[in-house]
Amino acid sequence: MKEELIPPQPNEEVAQDLAERKPPKVEKPATKMQSTFALPASNPELIAKILKAYVIASKQGAEAVNYKDVAAVMADVHPTIVSRNNSFLTEAKLITAEKYGYYKPSPEVTNYAKQAPWDEESAKGHIRSVIDQTWFGETVQQQFQLQSTLNRSQLIRAFGIKATPDPSDANRLGLLVDFLVHYEYLLTDEQGDFIARSGGDRTLEVSHSADALVDDERPQAEKVQPLLPQLSDGRPPIGISCRVNISLNLTSSTTDEELQSLVKKAKAAINLLQERID
Repeated sequence: MKEELIPPQPNEEVAQDLAERKPPKVEKPATKMQSTFALPASNPELIAKILKAYVIASKQGAEAVNYKDVAAVMADVHPTIVSRNNSFLTEAKLITAEKYGYYKPSPEVTNYAKQAPWDEESAKGHIRSVIDQTWFGETVQQQFQLQSTLNRSQLIRAFGIKATPDPSDANRLGLLVDFLVHYEYLLTDEQGDFIARSGGDRTLEVSHSADALVDDERPQAEKVQPLLPQLSDGRPPIGISCRVNISLNLTSSTTDEELQSLVKKAKAAINLLQERID
């Protein structure tokens, strides 16, 4: 009688060891949704250095330069770091693309870089004037219309809703908040919350082609008063009044030469009025 052959059963430990040796299945990474807007790739201090380097490399905006040219005038900054921030800087209109891969700094950035060595705090006003026109500047303004103070997480959430559907970008959104704090677009109160920057810039009023400079921060008594010509005995003439109104905003980018020109026009207009009254 023939014996029935029974195939040998594999040892359970050996089978488990063989299973563990099989290469694991490679899972495809989840597809990330593209952000609507470019975000910063570096901290604000490094971005400030990049902006200043753009001004130096471009000979104060006269020539278009690439990321390697910019990195060449910076110490210990790799060209790829400059390149990674170009999309954000272009989106914010801090640099302008002249042709593929070549950029020029905006006039505000050039003014910032020229003034910063002498007065860094005031020079930041040039960058703030650009931020006003960006998507993130507008988002900040909208949020402050809803509430008087904001914390960091509220701003990151507001930026995320506007810019990117992917929570993995939260770190870069945090860099954007740091960028706004660095340039004092966001101020902090005693509790550490963010508050809106009040508009304390000087304003100018124009009427009848006459310009007059008025600093809103001066005491009321020192501001321009309506011009009322006087008669020889000190009494104002009946039915005659002259006024120079103010209605033009001056930004931090307004030059001293422009201010002097405005003052000259105001003086000329006032002298003309006085001559006609006399």
